[in-house]
Amino acid sequence: MAWAGAAQAIIAVADMVSVFLVTAYWVPTSYLGIVGAVLPFYTALDYIADLGVSTALIQHDDHTPDRVSTVFWLNLLISGGLFALLLGIGPLYALVEHQPILAWLLIAYGAKLLLQNLYAIPFAMLRKELRFAEVAKARIVAHLGESGSRILFAALGASYWSFTLAAITRALLFGIVVQWWHPFVPKWVFKPREVISYLKFGARTASSNILYQVYTSVDTPLVLHYFGPEAAGIYTLADQFILEPVKTIANVVIDVAFPTFAKLRADRRRVAAQLIKFTRLNLMAVLPYTILLLLISPEILHLFWQGKGTGDVKWTPRDVELCVDAIRMLCVMGLFRSLGYLGPPVLDGMGYPNLTLRYMIVATFAVPASFVAGAHFLGPHIGHEAKDGLLSIAAAWAIGYPVAFAALAYLVIHTIKLPVGEYVRALWGIVASCGIGCGVGFGVDYLLADASDSIRLIGIGGSALVTIGVLFVYWLGLTPKAVAASLRD
Repeated sequence: MAWAGAAQAIIAVADMVSVFLVTAYWVPTSYLGIVGAVLPFYTALDYIADLGVSTALIQHDDHTPDRVSTVFWLNLLISGGLFALLLGIGPLYALVEHQPILAWLLIAYGAKLLLQNLYAIPFAMLRKELRFAEVAKARIVAHLGESGSRILFAALGASYWSFTLAAITRALLFGIVVQWWHPFVPKWVFKPREVISYLKFGARTASSNILYQVYTSVDTPLVLHYFGPEAAGIYTLADQFILEPVKTIANVVIDVAFPTFAKLRADRRRVAAQLIKFTRLNLMAVLPYTILLLLISPEILHLFWQGKGTGDVKWTPRDVELCVDAIRMLCVMGLFRSLGYLGPPVLDGMGYPNLTLRYMIVATFAVPASFVAGAHFLGPHIGHEAKDGLLSIAAAWAIGYPVAFAALAYLVIHTIKLPVGEYVRALWGIVASCGIGCGVGFGVDYLLADASDSIRLIGIGGSALVTIGVLFVYWLGLTPKAVAASLRD
């Protein structure tokens, strides 16, 4: 947890700084919207290229050199086939969105899928061996390289291409470092029958991950389709402020959760206890961040985005206002997302990827359906400009995702016999502390109504965080010493 947390903190800060610099100074809003329509699908393509077989390496204990080498060649075949498929799918998607550049971006990312075979097997083995220090170091090097190259490519005028070229850079660096920590050279053998059980487990796990990436990624393409590139650019920035950082923060626990639950799968009581501990850690990390954004996103955007941009394309006061409204709507999802991220690792680690798949199927219908309904029925009635309709997609998250979360909660509770009362008692103090901190922040917001943005940012954000921190320490006893002792247990 310590290594994963340190890595995610460094990665989150570097990624946020690079994205914010690029979007504020070098990539116009409309360009960002077009790129935002393809970026979310990159992770789904990563899962398709692997087909979950690498995950099966972590969950299974019957490895042989021939089986591991067969997994490598199988992954190479799958990623090669996917690259060929993107040669056709890319132009079709570009045609639907009326943006030809999308085809080339998808095809270029297909080359990255081939490159990731360099690290897929050794990365899985490092996680199986719980060597999180090495994993953390590799991720830090790779993501710092991605953040730096993103800024460099954008500053050199790559614009559309800066995000995709940065992802390719990350894959190359990660492959080199992971191979350094866990060298792997495949044998010249291919025995498909040796990995049938891996394929069965991996296919179900991969299907769940793919569905998750799809249903959480269609929001920006739908904004682009219904409301245009500028609206999609504003929505993409809001997403980069809240949903992506929440995912990054949650990954601190998720990276550790699946292999941990896989190790404990024979003891459901220990699994339930570990789920409670992981959920508390997730809430302690995610909720203060979402509350901070809820409170001070207007000041941040006024100071660093309003009036910024490339050439004649500037972030107008209305653009900033729309982005703030979208961020605040998406902040509501912070609590649900921080709780929901741990469900799939529990079910997969226990050996029930079929249950994760059921949840993902429900979510894949419920969430995108709410997006489409919002765009059709709510979008035309918001504001006076077409781009104002993007708020209908942000609002739809609060309608569709709770339905999916309810399905996931039911499956987890009944699978591991989770003691719901104990679970709620363990979490309510954290939620209440953050709620009180939020109230204090809004109080300071009222008192500093006439102050400058800089003073408001410091006053509102600082008062909320100090309040939450004091309550964590003196009410809940969550001192650094107590957290360290908990992790050692």
